[in-house]
Amino acid sequence: MRERMNLAQGYEPGGVQSISKSLAIYEMNDDEIAGLARTAQALLAQHDSVENVRFAADCTLASQELPRSLRALAQRYRQLELPCSVLMLRGMPVDDARIGPSPSHWDAPWRSPPSLFEEAMQCLTTSLLGDMFGWRTQENGRFLRHIVPIEKDHAEQLGGGSSVTLVWHNEEAFHEHRADFLSILCYRNEERAETIFCGVDEIDIPDDMWRVLSAPRFTILPDKSHLPEQNVSAQWRLDDHVFAQIRRMYESPQPVPALRGMRAKPWLRVDEAFMSALPGDAEAEAALRWLIDACYAHQTSVVMQPGDMVWIDNKRAVHGRTVYSPNYGPRQRWLRRVNVHVNLRETLPFRQTASTREIL
Repeated sequence: MRERMNLAQGYEPGGVQSISKSLAIYEMNDDEIAGLARTAQALLAQHDSVENVRFAADCTLASQELPRSLRALAQRYRQLELPCSVLMLRGMPVDDARIGPSPSHWDAPWRSPPSLFEEAMQCLTTSLLGDMFGWRTQENGRFLRHIVPIEKDHAEQLGGGSSVTLVWHNEEAFHEHRADFLSILCYRNEERAETIFCGVDEIDIPDDMWRVLSAPRFTILPDKSHLPEQNVSAQWRLDDHVFAQIRRMYESPQPVPALRGMRAKPWLRVDEAFMSALPGDAEAEAALRWLIDACYAHQTSVVMQPGDMVWIDNKRAVHGRTVYSPNYGPRQRWLRRVNVHVNLRETLPFRQTASTREIL
């Protein structure tokens, strides 16, 4: 009688190279790349955009047709079986000629972009981690965001910034239903900007710090990308009522802990630029400063190259970016980002309907 094959069979743990406790690298092989390309081509025979719920649903199903080794890799990463909170997959196909010039702004067209093939491949691999979703107050729910330098935002804590360090953060740390995982794929980085990471496993947390940091003694405000002035688009218009929940979060932020869960594998909730201790709580303020400084002391930095894609555990790692000098032109730095939930059902109270994937 034939023995039933486990999903993880065929995956070689030695293929994961540890760089630090935060980061490991996996080099995709030719068979994996070819299988990914075939699946993306079949998916795009039915779609001219990744930015709709039908594509997202089809992408989830199609991702299960990817090579077993990629599915096993994602499964082990999701289940915390790999020695990292950030996993870089190297070798994603990015056709520099086909994708055309880097966009000058995040407000790029949604349908039939030159980079549609690359978008589909990123969405497929990312869907191995969970369900893609967007934020209604961030580019009208776009699944796959453009991260490019924007001159007017050069000094802001935004993806379009460049002249200041993009400080430590979990994406949407202010929100209870922030992403579990996210992927970032590099299209271009000739300026050699460094992406920085720190996983919570890097840090030895003393008992006195755990006591303070695991208590709801901090508030986190929504970051600027969720404000109306950062959502002015030539593609669509958001009505004022869409931002009502964001305003409530600004006016009355709820106290939250910076750490929670098991001491051995804690969850991390940090946004250095928009997080503070409760008023008058000097002990909490000092503990938060200690945690942020510890992340800098244990950071891992990477100059991402075209075809490098990182999976980030958004509940167990913070990330950021160093200062760099943008090219501001058709060859400027260009990354793409996708958010996923392992259980989109839990976000239903923050969505308009069960069939949508936009969190308000």
